Amino acid sequence: MRNAVWLLATRILAASVLIVGPAHAADPTTPIYWSAEKTREIMRDAAARVNKDTGMSPQRFGDSMFLMHREKTSGAEAHTESADFIIVNGGAGTILIGGTILNGKLERPGEIRGDAIEGGTPYPVKAGDTLYVPKAMPHQFQVEQGGHVVYTIVKVIPTQ
Repeated sequence: MRNAVWLLATRILAASVLIVGPAHAADPTTPIYWSAEKTREIMRDAAARVNKDTGMSPQRFGDSMFLMHREKTSGAEAHTESADFIIVNGGAGTILIGGTILNGKLERPGEIRGDAIEGGTPYPVKAGDTLYVPKAMPHQFQVEQGGHVVYTIVKVIPTQ
């Protein structure tokens, strides 16, 4: 009986990890290949899992890369140690880059977040577009009401 309970508990734990995903997604140590169809599948899954309060559905591939389905405008952010290489996978929106973060606060080491950006340059984006945001540069993702944008971000540690 005890073994049956232990087996059931480990299966429930394993299933919950598969359903919810890992709490921390360290970068892989082996190559990973996503076909165009696999990317479309990930995008469909992200669209189905949007948090209605935040308008976001992140699909994390590792510490340095993730896909985001966004249906609402984000707050402003800047990363003191990394740059963002952004590939727009679907939808459309605007990425505001530069300017000054309003009400910016250090949210965690290396991560400044705030309400919005004052100034900055708007970059209208759609599927197929790519942007590089240098380290420590404020940026904000803007989405029109009823719209969405899907993008992949790869974190880059620039050389000095």
